[in-house]
Amino acid sequence: MSLWLLLISLVLAAVDVNSADAGALETLPGIGPSKAQAIIAYRTANGPFKSIDDLDKVDGIGPSTLANLRDQVSFGAAAATAGAKAAPAPAAAPAPAASTGCSVNINAADASALTSLPGIGAGKAAAIVQYRADHGKFTACAELDNVSGIGAATLAGLLDCCVVQ
Repeated sequence: MSLWLLLISLVLAAVDVNSADAGALETLPGIGPSKAQAIIAYRTANGPFKSIDDLDKVDGIGPSTLANLRDQVSFGAAAATAGAKAAPAPAAAPAPAASTGCSVNINAADASALTSLPGIGAGKAAAIVQYRADHGKFTACAELDNVSGIGAATLAGLLDCCVVQ
């Protein structure tokens, strides 16, 4: 009986994305080996995740994956201390982009050039190119939220560099 209760509590327990290893992350719906490694790599480079919305910054994770994860992840004690570490990173990212005058025409850029946009990795760049091939040119950068894997957080981070021509 106690073993049964232990198993049920393990199944119902949320996975702490700030401390979980790849194996634990792979138990989450929609998270396979490559997404688990992407979560760990992002966490290592940027510090702990503070909320579910931070996971949208991981290459390959978009709105549908976030919806599936919402009730199955936690952010542990590390998230409480993340404010000092993580707050400067988002503030610092848009400032250099705007000050350097970055400019990527999302209607003409190939996948490689699209990866220079903040928050866009190879997977999201390929999705942008495919969306453009399927639906034609973008009329506004805000239309990038129609691309699978690009959510509000990613879109907000790249608007300073996005150009539509």
